[in-house]
Amino acid sequence: MGYEVRRDAAKPIRRPVDFMLEAKLRPPPARPEWVTRSRLVDELETASQRPVTLIAAPAGYGKTTAVTQWLASASGPATTAWVSLDTADNDPVRLWTHIATALDRAGCVIARDIAGFVAAGSHDMLTAVLPKIIAGMAELASGVTLLIDDFHIVRATACHAQMDFLIKHLPEQAHVVLITRADPTLRLGRLRAAGQLSEIRADELAFDVAEAVSLLASDGVTLSTESMWELMRRTEGWPAGLYLAALSLAGRTDANDFIHHFTGTNRFIGDYLTEEVLSRQSEEVRNFILDMSIVQRFSAPLCEYVTGERKSARILRDLQYTNLFLIPLDAQDHWFRFHHLFGAVARNALEIEQPDRIAMLHGRAAKWLSENGYVDVAIEHALAAGNSDDAAALVQASWMQYVDSGLGSTVHGWVRALRASGATENVNTLATASWMAALSGEIDEMQQLLKQLSSTSNHGMLPDEAQSVESTVALIRGLFGFDGPVEMLAAARRAAELETDGNTRWYGVANTALGHASYVAGDLSTAVDLLPRGAHSEAAPALIRVLAFSMLALTQAELGQHDRSRKSAEQAMEVVETRSMHALPQITLAFTAFGQSQAASGKLEDAMTTLDHGLALRRKLPGLSPWPTMHHLLVMGRVAVIAGDLPLGRQLLDEAAAMIRRYPQGMAAMIARLHAARKGLRESQNGEIRTEHLTAREIDILRKLATPQSLSQIASELYVSPNTVKTHTLSLYRKLGARSRSEAVTIGRQRLLI
Repeated sequence: MGYEVRRDAAKPIRRPVDFMLEAKLRPPPARPEWVTRSRLVDELETASQRPVTLIAAPAGYGKTTAVTQWLASASGPATTAWVSLDTADNDPVRLWTHIATALDRAGCVIARDIAGFVAAGSHDMLTAVLPKIIAGMAELASGVTLLIDDFHIVRATACHAQMDFLIKHLPEQAHVVLITRADPTLRLGRLRAAGQLSEIRADELAFDVAEAVSLLASDGVTLSTESMWELMRRTEGWPAGLYLAALSLAGRTDANDFIHHFTGTNRFIGDYLTEEVLSRQSEEVRNFILDMSIVQRFSAPLCEYVTGERKSARILRDLQYTNLFLIPLDAQDHWFRFHHLFGAVARNALEIEQPDRIAMLHGRAAKWLSENGYVDVAIEHALAAGNSDDAAALVQASWMQYVDSGLGSTVHGWVRALRASGATENVNTLATASWMAALSGEIDEMQQLLKQLSSTSNHGMLPDEAQSVESTVALIRGLFGFDGPVEMLAAARRAAELETDGNTRWYGVANTALGHASYVAGDLSTAVDLLPRGAHSEAAPALIRVLAFSMLALTQAELGQHDRSRKSAEQAMEVVETRSMHALPQITLAFTAFGQSQAASGKLEDAMTTLDHGLALRRKLPGLSPWPTMHHLLVMGRVAVIAGDLPLGRQLLDEAAAMIRRYPQGMAAMIARLHAARKGLRESQNGEIRTEHLTAREIDILRKLATPQSLSQIASELYVSPNTVKTHTLSLYRKLGARSRSEAVTIGRQRLLI
C-alpha cells in the first residue's frame, strides 16, 4: 500500500501486562501417573482429519487430560497453538490477542506487536484482524492445530460470530479443537452437514472397565468384579468420579462395602467423594485446600502469603505426588490449579464453614498479586474482598500500561466493575474513567467525569504518577481539546507547568499537548521546540509518540524544513509499524503526515492512497478529538487539488471549514491554512496551476531555489553542471506555470512541494 515504510526497526522490548499468559499458552504437562487412554488418543487422531474437532462434556470428564495425552503421543500434531481461557477472556480483544499470540509462537506470522494489532482492529475484527490471522495460519506449510480449552467461558455473541468466521475461512492445512463443557452457539449444524466436524462427547470420554481397573490399581485399590461393575454403574464411567473414588478407597479395608453405600447422580457422587477426600486430609492440608480454593491459579509463594503458613511448598509437593486433583500448569511445577470440580466443592465448604474468612483471603491474594505484577487477578480479588478503593488504585496505576499494550477493553471492564462495586465517587475511578471516555470519544461522559474530578479534594500524586488531579484534568483537556483552541492551549500550558519530570510519561504527554496546541495557534517555533520531547521520550506511550512525530512533521513542513518533515513522518509510521497500529483510529495523524510527505516528493497517487486510508479510519470513531480530523482534511484537500481531483478537494476543504467554524476564538492560524488551501483550489479551477508532475530532480532543484543559493552553487551542491540545473529549472517553470524564481517558489509552497 502507499503508506508502507521500512520494516527493519527492532521489535520493542516491553514488559507484558498479562503475566499469566505463559501458563495460558501451553497445555498442562502430561504426567506419567495418568492412566494411558490409547483409544481416546486414536479417536482424536482420527478426528483431526476434519477441520474442526468439538470435545464437549461436563466437568470432570477428562477432556483436557485426553487432549494433553494426544499432544504428547507420537501421533499428535507436529505444530500446535494452545490457549486456556478464563473469565476475563469473554471479550473479543483478549480472546483474539491470546489466540494470535499462540499462533504467532507456533510459527504463524501475524504481526510485530500482537496486542497492538488486535486492539487496533477491535472495531472491526472480521475485516481487520481475522483475515490476517487466517493468512498467518495459511502461510505455515506444515499446518497448525489451534486448541482452545474451556471455550464454554466464551459467551459473547461477537466472539462466537468471529469464531464462526475463522472456522468458515480456515486454511486447508489448519485444524481447530474446541474443548468445552457445553455446546457453543456456533454453526455446528452446517459443519456437520458438510462433514467438517468431528465430535467427542461424554460417552467417548467415559472410562471403560479396563481403564477404571487400571486407575484403581495405580492407587493400590482392588475391587471384586461385582463391586467394580457397581462402581461403573453408579459413576457411568465418569472420570472425575472414578478418580475421586480411587482417592477415597485408597487404604480402606472396607472398599467393597463403601461402593455399595453411596447413590445418586454424578453431581451428588462428585460432591460426596470430594468431601470424602477432603475429610481424609490432615487439618493442616484441609485448611490449605479450602484457603487456596479462592484463587484460580497459585504458586508456593502466593500460598504462603494467603494462608500465613510457610509450609506451602511442602504441601504442594505432597499433594502433587499423592493426589490427582492438583494440576500443574507449567513444566517447572511453579504454578498449579485445582481440578475444577474439586475446587468448586472446596470453595463451597469454605463458604459454609468459614464465611468470615473469605474476604480476608481475597484481600491477601490481592496484595501479593499486585506486589508481584499480576494486576488482572489482583483487581478481581480486591473487588471480591470488598476493597473497592484498593481496586480503584490498582486500576489507576495500571490503566495506561494496558491501553498502551492494546488492552483498552480490559480497562473499560475494570471501570464497569468499579462502578458496580459502588466506587463511583472514588477519585481514582473518576480519573481512569475520564481518560477512557476521552480516548473513546464519549464527550458528554468525559465532561461530566472531569467536572466531578475537579470538585474532589485530592491534591496529591495519583497512582498512575500524574502529579495531581489538577494535572490529570489539564492533561485531558489540553491533549484532546474538546473545549476549543483557547481552552486547549491554556490547559496544555498548565499541564506542562505541573509535569516537569522528564523521566515520566506525563512529561512527554504534556509537552506533546502543548506543542500541538501551539501549532493550532500558529506558534510554530514553540511547537517545533516542544514536540520532540514527546516524540523521543522512551517513557511516553506509543499513541503520544505517534501524535508528537506527526505534528512535528506538519510543523516542519510549514516551516519549509521538508527533509526533517519527511524524516519525522517516517518516524511516526515506524511507531505505527512496530506496534501494528494501522487500524487504530487514534493514530490517523501518522497517515496525515506521511501522505503529505509523499505528496511533497511528487508521489501523488501513493499520497492519496495513504490519506484515504487515514480518513476512512478516522471516520470509524467520529467522536474522537476534532483536531486530527481537521488537520487531515486540510492536508488531504490540498493534495487532492494538486492531484487534479478538484471536486474531492472542494468537498474536503468545505468539511474542514465547517469544523473550523465551530470555534469562534483562537482559530486565526487554522483559518489561514484553510484560505491557503482554498486559494490553490481557486487557481486550479481557473486553470492557473498545471497538473503535470515534477521529477525528483526537479523537486530537489525547486527546494534549492527557495534558498539564497545561486544556480552555480546549486549545481555544485547537486554535483551537476550549471547547464543541467538551468535545463531542469526551465522545465519546472513550465510545469508549474511560473515566470520567475520567486513565483516558482510560491507555487511550490502552495502545492506542498517546499
